[in-house]
Amino acid sequence: MITLRHLTIYDQEKFMQALSADWEKNFDFAHYWDTMTEKNFASYIKIIPEMALGMHLPKGHVPCTFLFAFNSEGELVGRTSIRHELTDYLMKYGGHVGYGVVPAHRRKGHASAILAETLNYIKENLPHLSRILLTCDESNTGSRKTIENNGGILEDILPTTAGEGKMRYWINI
Repeated sequence: MITLRHLTIYDQEKFMQALSADWEKNFDFAHYWDTMTEKNFASYIKIIPEMALGMHLPKGHVPCTFLFAFNSEGELVGRTSIRHELTDYLMKYGGHVGYGVVPAHRRKGHASAILAETLNYIKENLPHLSRILLTCDESNTGSRKTIENNGGILEDILPTTAGEGKMRYWINI
């Protein structure tokens, strides 16, 4: 069982532990942590929920709901970000939803559970999003299976400058 929610002041130790995990170099677990809040946890937990309302957005960014995933034992196992609209770039390469699982909690079904709860959140809280775009790198088998297991239908694969294709999936809510 996964619960998605905003962080509270009581989550600081769990957040810092997850943040210090051995993440892939191209994955940003905590958007805006370095840039907007200068690594200040109290500022971070205040600003991140406000970004869903369109506040504090850097130029070119869209409103985004950023939630953290906790398992039934209260461990922080991942996060999700829900972009409320798409720019041209997001339409091609980023999509509406981005999620990640803390490396120590991978291969336990958390990614599928996080995405399923994300889709439930969208259905309940963002009714203007009736069709969701998700993307993943062609080589990311785990993400591809997670998206497909949650109803993702492949539309196409776009070339990228990195030489690897970006798979674009749609899920109807």
